[in-house]
Amino acid sequence: MNKPRSGAIFVSAIIMLGMLGGLFVLQTAAFNAQLGARAKMITLAKIETIQLKASLTYHENKQTDLKIENAQIIIVEKDILIKMGNKTYVRELLVKTP
Repeated sequence: MNKPRSGAIFVSAIIMLGMLGGLFVLQTAAFNAQLGARAKMITLAKIETIQLKASLTYHENKQTDLKIENAQIIIVEKDILIKMGNKTYVRELLVKTP
């Protein structure tokens, strides 16, 4: 009589552990997605800062090739090409060109 009861407890414990493990995997996936989104936001903020600095520098000195915050900047007509690492971002020049 005692064996079916202990078997039921064992199976219930295994099911609960499986559910907890599944929740842990979901939590890890959500945390990794949050970290990825945060990294993208930091990169976008850095690009916007560089865009602003490059636009102001171009307005003051008419420099078309410069380096700001370890990024290579090239200004071509109304666009700013920002090369950071292996990626190149294109942003609009924030000042009017003559």
